[in-house]
Formats: sequence, C-alpha cells, structure tokens
Amino acid sequence: MDYLTMRGLFFAPPDRPRPVDPPAGRDPSPARALRDAMEPLACLSIWSPEAAEGYARLGLDDYFAAYVRERTAPLGTPPTAVAVEALGVFAPDLVGPEYEAGVAAVPLADLVRVRIDAPGATLRRLLGDVDAEAASVVEGLRRGIDAAGRTARPLFTGLTTEPWPADPLAGVVHASHVLREHRGDSHLAVCAVDGLDAVQMNVLTELWCGYPLGAYTASRGWSPAQIDAAVAGLGRRGLLEGQELSAVGLRHRADLEGRTDAMQQSVVDAIGPDLPGITKQLDDWSDALVALDAAPSDPAKRLAG
Repeated sequence: MDYLTMRGLFFAPPDRPRPVDPPAGRDPSPARALRDAMEPLACLSIWSPEAAEGYARLGLDDYFAAYVRERTAPLGTPPTAVAVEALGVFAPDLVGPEYEAGVAAVPLADLVRVRIDAPGATLRRLLGDVDAEAASVVEGLRRGIDAAGRTARPLFTGLTTEPWPADPLAGVVHASHVLREHRGDSHLAVCAVDGLDAVQMNVLTELWCGYPLGAYTASRGWSPAQIDAAVAGLGRRGLLEGQELSAVGLRHRADLEGRTDAMQQSVVDAIGPDLPGITKQLDDWSDALVALDAAPSDPAKRLAG
C-alpha cells in the first residue's frame, strides 16, 4: 500500500458523531488533555511526507510495511509474533507479512533515523520558525518521559533507548510519539487486565469513536467471524445494545481511559506546573496540522457533555 492510498484510508473520519463521555460536564484529566493535545503531532511520525520520501529512498515503497516496521523498531528485530503482539490491535495475518517485508527491505538504523528526523522538516515547513517554543516544550515533555513507568511498556521503553533528534521541531514530534506509545502500552495493559481481547478492544473503540460496528475493526485485518465473536462476548458483558454501546458500555469504555490516565500520573507529576502551558501549545500546533490536512482529525478526542 503506497503512502497516498494509506493516507486516504486512515484520514477518513467516522460517519457519525461519537458519544459524549460521561460524566457530563467534567473536564478531561491532565493526562487525557495532554494525550489529546499531542495526538496529531505524534502522528507526524507516521504521516510526514518527508518520512515517506525517506523510506522510499531507502527502498521501502510499501508505506504500510514502513508503518509497521517503524512502529516495531523500538523492539529491534524480534520474531514476527512478538512484533505483532506489541502493536496489540492488528490481526497477525495482516501485519505479520508487512513486518517481515519491512525487516527485509531496510536496515533498522536507517529506518529509525528517517522516522526521528524527517518529521522535523515537515513541522518546520508547516509551522515556520518556532524553535524557541519547541525547545521549551521538549524540555518539559522529556521530564515526563524520564519519570514514566517502564513496566509492561515495551514500545515506550525501546523508544527511550533511541537517539534524540538535534532539531527541536523533530524533538516535539519524537517526544509526542514516545509519550503516545507510553499511553498505548498502558492502555493495552489496562484492557488485558479487563479481560478484553484484541478484537473486542477494536470494537469498543470504534463504537466509542463513532464508526459503524465492524468498520474500523475490519480495517485492522479482523474477519467477520472474529468480529461477530467479539460482539457476542461484549454483549454477554452488557457492554453493547444491538450495534451500539450500551449505557454500561459507554461508562466502561470511559473507565478504561480513566485507568489509562492513572498509569500516566508519573508523567503528569514530572512535567508539573508547566503542564497546562505545554498542553495549550501542543493543542495549538495540533489544531494547525489538522487544519492544514497534515494530520487526521482525532476521533478519540475527549468530548465533555
């Protein structure tokens, strides 16, 4: 799958508004607000056109293979099954061959260099000279990264061993990407403790974000039979009503986010009183990226009723 095709698929917004998170009127937690503010910036590590060009120059024209390989690169080159499970929500039959193709096509160090450095060029092209602001934001985010828990967070821990970019704008994207993977690892751990399998995680997320039942989950490679089995299991737990989240399911999905927030408290504490200002700056930059069609709008951004 080439870059433009993959971009068209993944930039498509949900078909309908997402449900409002309970309880109505409550502001998002600091961890959740930081996540929402960083998400489009973190996604530049995926969607940077300069990165796509860099991977192509290295001989990796299949952008989905590049995506799978750059996401799993913090693990080194583990067996395919390990790489697949670290990603958490993709079907092995979909991403396993892509991982192997990426491993065969590009030396690991070269791929990591592109993923870390290229988004800085993208951000500079789009936002201009914001180096001073970027350096200040990166300083705060790195305090959070240094304090973050590593237990049960393999992708995050691997990312902390990678070289840090010299360009402060690349540093903003890289720091956002590192903290995004910390939250992702944390969320997978929360869902595993909750008894959810990978397909059920996808189904809960797609309905919570406003996608029709099965649409998002199928795009991650799961079959209709696997989706039906996941729906049946969620229904037995009272989390679904027909093809929608039940009231219990909506509260439960929001609680999973709350538990994920709690697993990032060390990040929030380490950034400290600078966090509101950093979150506001990241939010402004992310809004600019979405407005410029450089990053997809975030269907999981928290809505308070």
